[in-house]
Amino acid sequence: MRHRVTPEAYLSRATLRRDASAASLLPLLRPSESGSQHTGHHLVWSLFADTPDRRRDFLWRETPGGTFYLLSARRPMDNHSLFRLDEPKVFAPALAVGDRLRFSLRANPVVRRTDSNGRSAKHDVVMDALRQRAEARPKTRLEAMRERGSAWLAGQGRGAGFDVDEAKLGIDGYQQHRIPRRGAVPMRFSTLDIEGVLQVRDPVLFVNAILRGFGSAKAYGCGLMLIRRA
Repeated sequence: MRHRVTPEAYLSRATLRRDASAASLLPLLRPSESGSQHTGHHLVWSLFADTPDRRRDFLWRETPGGTFYLLSARRPMDNHSLFRLDEPKVFAPALAVGDRLRFSLRANPVVRRTDSNGRSAKHDVVMDALRQRAEARPKTRLEAMRERGSAWLAGQGRGAGFDVDEAKLGIDGYQQHRIPRRGAVPMRFSTLDIEGVLQVRDPVLFVNAILRGFGSAKAYGCGLMLIRRA
């Protein structure tokens, strides 16, 4: 039996325009690729910020070339003519128990640790693993990235109705990001690019988890899982 998700959602693709009028603004909008998560955050918000008090109700993911994939509760509106915006598609996958899907996910995987004073805080899973190892970091970073990234994703799957095919799992692209904040300590987070094949265990639970997003730093391009039939 196949199930469809109840809440209405839209999957869209928006690409930064390269014509003369838009291209002249790009150096101001995107002064450096190193800050792409920061500038991408503001660019994508321009498609949804219809009122000053609007809360984020979308996920996004940037791919090379200035293309953004968006999953949102509302249709994006390009009021500033910065994007070439494809017609949004209703996101309502019909899934059944046992379906196998290819997926791609950029995530900010974290683990909570409590210090000696009883304070709980989030920690990057890769750096958390390295702090617990005696070996030199350059020798163990790749191992830590794959081991902890795999364990984190398996934990997500247990609560989101899917199981990961470990034999087809690829984890790469570890990066650390620093987001400046006016009058506050900069926000720091890391990202992993994860792709592979999963099997659906609970279709409704799984699709609702996709709509919520996975992990932290969702406002900065993390958490959107893109899926297609395996």
